[in-house]
Amino acid sequence: MKFLRLSALILGCSVFCFGANKDMIELQRDISLLQDKVDAMQRDLDTKLGELTAMMQQVQDTSQRSTAQLQDAVTNGVGRQLAPVATLGTRVDAMSDDVRSLKDALNDLSARLERMDAKMTDLKNQMQIMQNPPPAPGITGPTTGAPGQTGAPATPPAGMSADKTYTDARRDLQGGNADLAYQEFQQYLTYFPNTELAASAQYYLGEIDYNRGSYDTAIKEFDAVLERYPQNPKTADARWMKGMALLNSGQKSKAIQEFRALVQQNPRTDAARRAQVQLRQLGATTTATRRKG
Repeated sequence: MKFLRLSALILGCSVFCFGANKDMIELQRDISLLQDKVDAMQRDLDTKLGELTAMMQQVQDTSQRSTAQLQDAVTNGVGRQLAPVATLGTRVDAMSDDVRSLKDALNDLSARLERMDAKMTDLKNQMQIMQNPPPAPGITGPTTGAPGQTGAPATPPAGMSADKTYTDARRDLQGGNADLAYQEFQQYLTYFPNTELAASAQYYLGEIDYNRGSYDTAIKEFDAVLERYPQNPKTADARWMKGMALLNSGQKSKAIQEFRALVQQNPRTDAARRAQVQLRQLGATTTATRRKG
C-alpha cells in the first residue's frame, strides 16, 4: 500500500516536473525570439543613425561650401563696388597734386609780375629823372612826402630801385625780420607810391602791426589800402584783416560790418568765404536785418 502511494507521488512529481520543464523551454524560446527582435531593432537603429550622421555631415559640408562661396561673392562684389571709389580717390589725390602745382605756378607767376612791375617803376623813374633832372645843390625843389600827401613822390636816393626795395622787404618779412621789413615797405611807399606793388606794401605794413598786436594802427594801415587802392587784388584781403583787427580790439559790431561789406563787394574771393565763416561763428547774417516799424 505504501509502495503504491509512493509510486503515485513520484508519478505526480514527474508529471509536474515535465510540465514545468516544458514551460521553461517555451519561455527560453520566447526570450530568444525577443532577443533576436531586439538585436534586429538595434541593427536597424544603428543603420538609421549612420544614415542620419552621413546626412548631417553632408549638410555641414554643403553649408561650409555655401558659406565660403557667399564670402567670396561678397568679398569680390564689395571689391568690385569699391574699385571705382579707390579709383576716384586716386584721381582726387592726383587733382590735389595738380592744384598744388598750379598754385605754386601762380605764386611764382605773381612773384615774377611783381618784379616786372618794380622794374617798370624803376624805368619810369629813370625816364623822369632824365626828363626832369634834379636841381643843383642849394636849390630847393617842390616839397614831396609819403603817400597820401599832396605832391609828386619823393625822388629816391641814388642806387635805390623799386625792384630791390620791395624784394628786400619781402625777403626780410619772410625771414622773420619784421622790423626791418616795416622800414623797407615804408621807404617803398615813400618813393614808389603809384605802382601796383604799393598796395601790397601798404597791406604788409598793416599785417605787421596786426601780428604785433597793434590793432588800432593796423586798422589805419588797412584803411589806407581801401582808400588809395580800391581796385587792387589786395583790397579784399585788407578788408578781411581790418575786420579781424576790429574784432580783436573788441569792436564786434564794426567787424561784422566789414565782413558783410567784404562778402557783398568781393563775393568770389577767398577772403569773402572766410568772412562768411566768421559771420556764422559770430551768429550774424551776411546782410544786415532791417527792423520793422
